[in-house]
Amino acid sequence: MNRFMCVLSVGIIAGSLFLSACTTNLGPETLPSTTPATEATVETEPTEETIPEVPEHTEPYSQAIITGSIVNSYGALSVSGNDINNSEGLKVVLKGMSSYGIQECGDFFTPEVVKTLAEDWGIDVLRIAITGDANSDGYMKEPERYFDNICKICDMCVAQGIYVIVDWNILYSDSYDENADAAVDFFSRLSVIYSDTENVIYEINNDPVKRNSEVTSADEWEYHIKPFMTRVIDSIRANDPDNIIIVGAPNNGLDINVASKSQLEYGNIAYGCRFFSGPHTEDERNVVSEALGDGVCVFVTQWALTNEFGVGGIHLEESNKWIEFINEKGLSWCNYAIGSTSTDDTNALNLDDPRYTDEQKNSAHWPLGLISESGAFAREQFFMVESADETEETQAEEE
Repeated sequence: MNRFMCVLSVGIIAGSLFLSACTTNLGPETLPSTTPATEATVETEPTEETIPEVPEHTEPYSQAIITGSIVNSYGALSVSGNDINNSEGLKVVLKGMSSYGIQECGDFFTPEVVKTLAEDWGIDVLRIAITGDANSDGYMKEPERYFDNICKICDMCVAQGIYVIVDWNILYSDSYDENADAAVDFFSRLSVIYSDTENVIYEINNDPVKRNSEVTSADEWEYHIKPFMTRVIDSIRANDPDNIIIVGAPNNGLDINVASKSQLEYGNIAYGCRFFSGPHTEDERNVVSEALGDGVCVFVTQWALTNEFGVGGIHLEESNKWIEFINEKGLSWCNYAIGSTSTDDTNALNLDDPRYTDEQKNSAHWPLGLISESGAFAREQFFMVESADETEETQAEEE
């Protein structure tokens, strides 16, 4: 199916529509504070020290290209063998962006930002990464605050007509029982809210790490990761029997062939893998090929053009090899990352650049100079042909 024929054939989505799905019983400590002005503002003549420097910008801004809803085009998604299919049973490929850990993103994700990513960049899916253990900022420390925030972002994606992956990316190895209980609670609540919403995809930890470095990936998968995934999947399926669930593979999501040799016995399951173009090359692509040969659906939920630490620049040559491989295999993917002021090389936007105002950073249609080299590479891929299968299908239709 040609993506643009489908997308452009549907009506314009009203980005201002929102579901009232988020929790509303949160305590006042979880809500944004408002402080009324109590003193009159005294106007003073600006001095040389108080006059802000006005940035000079001559570069163009991005423009809307996609004005339809990908969810209206594709409908409810399902997994069949290696493929993700639309509601008519035809293979589709999703391309999108992943956030940084949600606590790093502050108030970055707004309806205007989601609209820009969908219409100007052409993403089909936004992945929201939930991170933070009980001892650091993030979900485990303030679950109600972040649950509400995640729901609000999901609602933005639903209103915009794109898919959203909700990724539980808290290291289960740090405190297995506590993490498992929290994950079950989180996904139970989320799946009740979005059980009838076609937009939502659940992801359970795309990069579980070994609890014991001496244990093989096969044993880690069989005796630790798989039971963890089973508990969480059961909590989702109790409320939502249909939406796709993505499960992470052992060894930080790299040993996906281990998971494919001992698959979970559920329907609509995809297996998530991640890679960084610096250290991960042909060997890792061969592992993905092996997993595909075992008949599983592989979703590359997190990939970056850098090394795993996000420093040292981007690796264009290897990134191009990965893109060629992904397109050849027809895999869905999310590029990492967007939403933080981090200065690492994975960041799709230069949000720390002082030349740009907060209004320019937080509103629609970003100046092109605000987009980093990594972001420009990812954005270019959203308008490329999805896969060899879709190319052949399009050619057959034209003939």
